[in-house]
Amino acid sequence: MTKITALEQIESFLNEKGNQKYHFNNIEELHYKIPSGSLNLDIALGGGLTSGAHRFTGINEGGKTSCALAFAKNFQDLFKDNGMVIVVKSEGRLSPLMLERSGIDTSPERFFVLDCNIFEKVFELIRDLVYNNDEKKRYMFIIDSVDALCRINDIDKAFDEPEQVAGGALITSVFLKKMVLPISKMGHCMILTSQVRVEVATNPYTARGGPKTKQAGGNAVKHYANFILEFEERYNSDIMFTNPSASKLEDKGDPVGHYCKVRFRKSVNEKTGAQVRYPIKYGRTEGKSVWREKEVADLMFSFQMASKKGAWISLSEDLKKELKENNIDHEEKFQGEQKFLAYLESNEELTAFLYSEFKKFSDAI
Repeated sequence: MTKITALEQIESFLNEKGNQKYHFNNIEELHYKIPSGSLNLDIALGGGLTSGAHRFTGINEGGKTSCALAFAKNFQDLFKDNGMVIVVKSEGRLSPLMLERSGIDTSPERFFVLDCNIFEKVFELIRDLVYNNDEKKRYMFIIDSVDALCRINDIDKAFDEPEQVAGGALITSVFLKKMVLPISKMGHCMILTSQVRVEVATNPYTARGGPKTKQAGGNAVKHYANFILEFEERYNSDIMFTNPSASKLEDKGDPVGHYCKVRFRKSVNEKTGAQVRYPIKYGRTEGKSVWREKEVADLMFSFQMASKKGAWISLSEDLKKELKENNIDHEEKFQGEQKFLAYLESNEELTAFLYSEFKKFSDAI
């Protein structure tokens, strides 16, 4: 009697006609990383977001939607005409200004907004696009937000009638259980945004060690998401002003930008618990809201490629040598950080070179 090896048994099982529709081993997995546009965030992510599900949670105006759209733009840039972004606008908020700032291509074949707040219908469309994909497109799905979705059985109820307890979380769990594997295996990406809620203690006198927060939408997303990024509250110390050296807040002038703070609540690269800050500059469009020059300057100080002495900023000898070898014109000293940033903004060749050097570090992780 001929012995059958374990590998032959497995192959026979996978190739059996009745089993082929229930597994995805016959699909070659696509490995890619979608950058955010921020060097700091991309380094922490190990290069960017991969295929599969990811969760963005946090307070209002924390930057969840803007960050998701930044990933969407870079998703389009990576896959060109084959990449399509589907945004579920369940909260009803996606302004033309926000789209302009993101720089995303809104042409019909590359971008679609679904104005729907019904759980079942949103998930049915996603399943249909994933399984019936004759054009072989790569999709990025952004559900903004899971909290604003309503069960179809609850939509026509009177406002004083109770909704099913945890009904939305149950449907989300069922959807992800059925779809997260095919979404990941077929090379698609999904970002689900949700709110952070403060837990209210039944005993107000119980020691709790500070306010506890939880993400709305149930625990299912926690288990199925590759990354969970929490966008944290912004304080005065995170805001950048026209006159940052002033001692009084009222003397600092108008805000020109702020630091977006992201906490890793779950990761696949041992970054859980880490916080990342990246600068945003106001008034920019076409996907340039992340303040690249400020981020490059901050990294230059961190890597000792530039140093501060009093009011003056000087480039390191090693950097000057490297710039000379690459025939990049540059000044060696700058009086004040504002002039240093202005110089980086005006010298696109220098900034692009420095950005690419830092990005090599991100890509190598």
